[in-house]
Amino acid sequence: MTNDKRAVPALFIIYFLSGFTALLYQVVWQRMLGLFSGSDVRSVTIVVASYLLGLGVGGWLGGWISDRLSNRQAVQIYSCCNFGIAIFAICSRFLFYDLLFLQGKSLAQSPAMMLAIVFFSLLIPTTLMGVSLPLVTKATSRHAEGAAARIGLLYGLNTLGSGLGTLVSGWYIIGTFGYEKTVYFGAILSAVVGIIAWSISRRFQSNRPVFVASNTAIRSLRSRSLWQWCCLVFLSGFAAISLEIIWFRVLDTVLQSIAYTYAHLLAFILVGNALGSIAGSVTIRFIHQPRKVFFAIQAVIAAYALISIWLISIYWQSHPTDLRTDIGYIDLNNITSIVIFRYVVIPSVMLVLPNFWLGFYFPLVQKAVQTEDNQIGQRVGFIQVANILGNTTGSLLTGLVLLDKFGTAGSLRFIAWLGLGFALLCFNLRKDKLKSTLAIALAVIIAVFPNNTRLWAALHGIPAAQYFLAAEDSTGVAAVTEVNGQGTLLASGQAQASFPYMQVHALLGSLPALIHPHPAQVIIIGLGSGGTAHTAGVNPLTQQVKVVELLGAELTVLRQYAQTPNGQPLKYLFEDPRYKFIVGDGRQELELSQQQFDIIEADAIYPWRSRAGMLYSQEFFQAVRSHLAPGGMFVEWNVGLGTAQTFRSVFPYVIQLSMSGDLHVLIGSDRPIDFNRQQLLTKLGDVAVQNFLAKASVNVAAIRQDVKAAQVNFYSHAKDGQPQPVNTDLFPRSEYYLNQGKS
Repeated sequence: MTNDKRAVPALFIIYFLSGFTALLYQVVWQRMLGLFSGSDVRSVTIVVASYLLGLGVGGWLGGWISDRLSNRQAVQIYSCCNFGIAIFAICSRFLFYDLLFLQGKSLAQSPAMMLAIVFFSLLIPTTLMGVSLPLVTKATSRHAEGAAARIGLLYGLNTLGSGLGTLVSGWYIIGTFGYEKTVYFGAILSAVVGIIAWSISRRFQSNRPVFVASNTAIRSLRSRSLWQWCCLVFLSGFAAISLEIIWFRVLDTVLQSIAYTYAHLLAFILVGNALGSIAGSVTIRFIHQPRKVFFAIQAVIAAYALISIWLISIYWQSHPTDLRTDIGYIDLNNITSIVIFRYVVIPSVMLVLPNFWLGFYFPLVQKAVQTEDNQIGQRVGFIQVANILGNTTGSLLTGLVLLDKFGTAGSLRFIAWLGLGFALLCFNLRKDKLKSTLAIALAVIIAVFPNNTRLWAALHGIPAAQYFLAAEDSTGVAAVTEVNGQGTLLASGQAQASFPYMQVHALLGSLPALIHPHPAQVIIIGLGSGGTAHTAGVNPLTQQVKVVELLGAELTVLRQYAQTPNGQPLKYLFEDPRYKFIVGDGRQELELSQQQFDIIEADAIYPWRSRAGMLYSQEFFQAVRSHLAPGGMFVEWNVGLGTAQTFRSVFPYVIQLSMSGDLHVLIGSDRPIDFNRQQLLTKLGDVAVQNFLAKASVNVAAIRQDVKAAQVNFYSHAKDGQPQPVNTDLFPRSEYYLNQGKS
């Protein structure tokens, strides 16, 4: 291996650093590719699965070549891999944004084509990352005896670096410097790792191992035990990623997902996994029956996942006032105990312990399979590939099928049954009463675990006796609840709107439709409660209204709620033949459309929400402008955080209507906008308009009063100049408001 005592610790340190960069890249590339593939859950699932597949290819390749290399060669190739990753990172903005998104967005229409393109676009860096573990393992371990502990420590340090990378990049680096500069920073770190690895490689032995290709060695590699372990690790990887998807869905709802949430939660998972692997590498010598311990760990993880989510839902339901917020906004000047509880305690309880055990079994499996000196790298690679294939399968099956068909509760039961199967393999029910009791307890928990509606009612903090209607599919969770005759729409945990329609939504929908002289073609991005989309059809001249909603479950729950007395206006909405409802990414739908519209409106979400920057960027506004018919108007709620300035940077003519309820509406066009207050009031007095709004249960008198009192501000490039944008696709400052200060 090496006689230099400093060489191996140095290699461990830079392997930790390469873990840091790997997750930094994942967070950024996932967002860049999301512009091409769309920001819906299905597209994110495809990106994650492609990333994992690439790592699997790398693991297989690394396992195949590592046993044929000397220690020095293994470190040198690891060095070259990091140089390759650095070069790719520098080019990634051009590939993912300029080429795929700006030039090839039409290719994302087919899910199969999208998967293939995303996979091959990520193949080079992820393969180079996947190659690393077998290479570094073989460079530091030339004998099977004791290799498991060292492999577990390597894996743990790399994963710990990944946890730190996602935490620092998610909370600071991305929000401070933007996506493009972040990948350049990552490229510098990867290059530093490559330089250090190359410089220390000469301290490792250069004598090449004798690669034994005898029948005995081949039989050993094809041994029944090895492939059994690969199958078990595949199933464990399947369960692990499935639970991760479920954990994220639950915590996205509980925490009111914002731009920082994904990296924040992923850090808990990775740190737990890393600590478990390090602990396993230390204690592995005391474990003499790895298979039984492995089975027990899988059963415990399944039981813990069900119990922790169930208990948290019960606690949430009993403390709705203290714990629920409607907007998810974090104020750094007011970090209360409740904020700490939500962002630290709840994720710790749900994520750290099960992921600790998932990390713990990694060196355990290595102890079971590492029996041949000349196959260390290959066996690391095989186990790595088996785990990643399980991850990939679980990501696609759970993200796209199980959640869609069975919801969160049903998917959890499926994973729990898998855990129970592991328990039955582990325990002799006749001889070990304690373990048999655990298996029976897990079966009972599965049987009494609440159904989907009860579970989501609790996680939304809704009392058991209160009206609650929920829908869930692969895109997310939506619900409607009622208190004292007033309904509330909940989308991914966020209270979005009320029933009857809120006045602000009636204004957002109806006023632009009445200001435009002939709004024949209208598209609304975001359905929400239906209030904005519904009232956008108020003008009798409107021929079609397209409504694009990212959360398909929202459309399902609103159709169900339309059958209730309070949801009657929704029934008129869904029966109106002018409306066409589309489940998908609104921006992607618009950019792929060949149609031009008289009115385009984004029914706004709060700009600090995760991925909201896609609807507040200069590039999105430019895409909108290119799809407006001559004299067409784009309408958006001015939610601050640079929205108005970015808006005015694109549209030559802008008006802002300021009305009651702190509502500020931005209307942009390529031509001067004629805001004629008296003409608008006259249109509101039209019988057809009044009848339409009456069916929508809209207070016409209140709208007239708002029109009379509205303050109107006019802006134009000719008069006020063209400001610089605040938000861009590659730097959505509004999402990362904690890093920007007040705007």
